[in-house]
Amino acid sequence: MADEIPDVIEGEGGNNKLAFLQNKAVILGAIVVVQTLLAIGLTQFVILPRMGVQGADMSEPRAEEIAGAVIEPGTIVGLEEIIVTLDSDPRQPRYLRINVSLEIRDSSQAERAAARIPQLRDIVIMILSGKSAADIGSPEGRSALRDEIFRDVSAQLPESALMNVFFSDLVVQ
Repeated sequence: MADEIPDVIEGEGGNNKLAFLQNKAVILGAIVVVQTLLAIGLTQFVILPRMGVQGADMSEPRAEEIAGAVIEPGTIVGLEEIIVTLDSDPRQPRYLRINVSLEIRDSSQAERAAARIPQLRDIVIMILSGKSAADIGSPEGRSALRDEIFRDVSAQLPESALMNVFFSDLVVQ
């Protein structure tokens, strides 16, 4: 029993102090926890709202918003494999092999697009033959190429028919 720590310690003036208040580590730990909670609260409720940043719970869409914004996947129309000579040094020609697929909004518009595949392939070939290997070599270049194909092909299809352009194969040689 001599090894047990008493819950109450008698001070010099006969004052009783709780044992855990004598332990400096416990006091410092409590202070750190309180300061951390204050910092989190201050950041979440004072600083971030003034900066215009919303909390994670505020930025998540509600179930009603998600249900109203469901986008149906479109029908994929493939333009088959296209091989073109890139704009490069005539002594050392560079070639591009690419498979382009178009995502069309609904099946009736996809049938119309499928009937125009030769015209759509011609548009893509004309765009690709004016590019160099350096234009297509970077992710930014491929993204710009995708945007250009989207813009030019969209002009030949009914309004809002084209949803996306996909490259399923892209090889520069």
